[in-house]
Amino acid sequence: MKAIKKYPGAYIKHQLPGRVRLKIPQKRGDFDYFERLAELFSDCPGITQLQFNPPAASLLICHGAETQFLHIAEFAHTNGLFTLIDPPEEIITIPHLPLARLTADGLGNMDELLMGFSRGRLDSRTLLIMALIGLAVRQGSRGNIMGAASSLIWYAFRLLKEESEKTFDLSKYDDPL
Repeated sequence: MKAIKKYPGAYIKHQLPGRVRLKIPQKRGDFDYFERLAELFSDCPGITQLQFNPPAASLLICHGAETQFLHIAEFAHTNGLFTLIDPPEEIITIPHLPLARLTADGLGNMDELLMGFSRGRLDSRTLLIMALIGLAVRQGSRGNIMGAASSLIWYAFRLLKEESEKTFDLSKYDDPL
C-alpha cells in the first residue's frame, strides 16, 4: 500500500485583489521551509512578490491581476508546499515570546486589519507617517520644534516592522538565460 504524503495545511487569513495572506501553522518558526517556498515560488507564473514571517507562520503572496490564486494554490500543492484548508476557529492566545516580538506581531495584525478595512489603501506605516506629519504641523504652528521624540518613535516602529517581516524580491531567482 502506497503511503499518502501529507502536506502542511495553509488557510487564507485575508484576500484582496492581487494579494492573499496565508497562515501555515505547522511551519511556525521554520525559516528553512519559508526559504524553500521563496525558491520554488520563483518558478510560479504570476507571482510578483512574496513576504513571509516564519515566527508568525504567515505568507503574503502578491500576484498579477490576470493570475487567479487557485492556480498558485494548485502549483503549491503540486510541488508539495502546502494544501489549502479551512481556517480554524479563532482562539486568542499569547505565546511566550519576547515583548519586542509580541509587539511586532501585534503591529502586523493591526496592519492586516487596517489594510482590510481600507481595501488595501492604507497600512500602519502610512498611518504612522501621517500622524507624525500631523504632530509636526501642530507643533510647528505653536512655534515648537519636536525633533527627538518623533525621531525616536519613528526608529522604534521601523525596527519593529523590519523585525516582523522579511521581503523577498523574486527577480533574484530568475533564470539569466
